[in-house]
Amino acid sequence: MALFQQPVRPNGLVHVEFRAGRMDWDGKKVTADKRKGKVILFTSEEEQLMHFQWLDREKGEVSLDLIVINDAYFERIEKVKDGRVYILRFTSSDKKLFFWMQEPKTEGDEEMIKKFNEATGASIPDKKAGGAGATSSPAAPASAGAAAAGAAGAGTAVDPQLSAILQQFLDSQGAQSQRTPPLPMTDVLTTEVLSGLGSDEAAIAEMTPLLPESHRSPEGVREALSSPMLQQSLRALTQAVHSDQLPLLFTSLGLDPSAIASAAPGTDALELLCKAMENKYKK
Repeated sequence: MALFQQPVRPNGLVHVEFRAGRMDWDGKKVTADKRKGKVILFTSEEEQLMHFQWLDREKGEVSLDLIVINDAYFERIEKVKDGRVYILRFTSSDKKLFFWMQEPKTEGDEEMIKKFNEATGASIPDKKAGGAGATSSPAAPASAGAAAAGAAGAGTAVDPQLSAILQQFLDSQGAQSQRTPPLPMTDVLTTEVLSGLGSDEAAIAEMTPLLPESHRSPEGVREALSSPMLQQSLRALTQAVHSDQLPLLFTSLGLDPSAIASAAPGTDALELLCKAMENKYKK
């Protein structure tokens, strides 16, 4: 019998945690991950950022770590009547992750999901009439839920009918599923770009006063540009730019948030931010 490793507790405030397995979706079929897992939502004490983690309970290892900023929420896939399958959705992107409950009792599912959604503070869209939860398609057969429940020992593809149900759920999302994925800040400020800034004396001089007093030197700027902490901050900024926090981000940067409301529908949030900063600093 496999021995469970003691997982390292997150260093921060744990909002909610529950046992759940992953279900991998490749666009055509769903494959249940056979590992025993756990979902943890917590706010890091060091960064003061909220993290969504999924860890392997047998190895005590975190295999998924996402920063969430008021944009993640769980929904149960109602079509699966005999299983406990949930989808993690993001208001800031079209990313979707599937999970199945591994808690022994079903009674606490609703309360745990409620605590998760309240903790993230995401603005959950209203379900449209005739959406995935209200279609006239027949309910999933017993084998669909059983496929998820038995995944810990099987690790095989989920029943094709469950795949069809999940596909129908995704297809029913309309325009949201057609959105272009957000452009990460790390794709803009690449290592090559940051390295170039480190050799630009004018840029160094401009950035030096922005650092803490103990690091205000050309060497301090170059160290900051190449630090892992900057990459982590860029990932967090990506989440903020493409979330409900964008107006707050504009205000904190001294930018006019009215530019968001006046932008044409479908305008990329990062493009809005760059143009607003360009307009402010070119004056």
